[in-house]
Amino acid sequence: MVETTLLMTRPRVSGERFVADLPAVLRERLTVCHSPLLRIVPIAEQIDLDDARGLIFTSANGVAIAADVTDRRNLPCYCVGAWTTQTARKLGWQARMVGEDAAELIATLRANPPQGPLLHLRGRHGSGDIAGELAPVGCSVVVQVIYEQEVLPLTDAAQATLNGPGQVIVPLFSPRTAQQFARVAQIGAEVHAVAISEAAARPLRDLPLKRLIVASRPTAAALADGVEILANQASRVEGGPSAK
Repeated sequence: MVETTLLMTRPRVSGERFVADLPAVLRERLTVCHSPLLRIVPIAEQIDLDDARGLIFTSANGVAIAADVTDRRNLPCYCVGAWTTQTARKLGWQARMVGEDAAELIATLRANPPQGPLLHLRGRHGSGDIAGELAPVGCSVVVQVIYEQEVLPLTDAAQATLNGPGQVIVPLFSPRTAQQFARVAQIGAEVHAVAISEAAARPLRDLPLKRLIVASRPTAAALADGVEILANQASRVEGGPSAK
């Protein structure tokens, strides 16, 4: 039977959490190779919360870094995604999930604008102009970049896997990660990819992939479903033309 490797490009802790959440029967079928393509680097020495009436978090990274900089927890938090929301609650904030991605957060807050100003604590690179989209409905948002997302090369082990005799499944969790993968990956093996969004899929479309699919929702759970779909396809089909 051809070996199938799951190539994880998330930061290591997040990648391990994703793998641990996969169904046990699926984990048993996959060999895991971790090769993070992003490194999260905190850059905020302080956060000014004096005027803020609430916080916006679009990633768990932002939550964790903010928690290291301020001990103030008496502000409501509007979060993207279940994991970000759960992380904020564990760290003591009054957090609620208002969307699975930035677009859903914007739509929710436009429909029922909270009293601002809100402070959006985020990374240097991200999708969606939350402050600009909420301004027309009278919700003021101040943006503070509190971490960098530095790109990394693939490890030697990951590159060898992409040129090996087996099959490889690569989940891509962001457009930036997908762009970096497209830049550095040298593909010789049968590689199947699942992208978290169409924006993340776009940089991958010129790669010699066996299959490329887009997750049904912009969530880790939907990416996990995509991994399972590709694993099932990989176990049934060997050879044949590329499908995109």
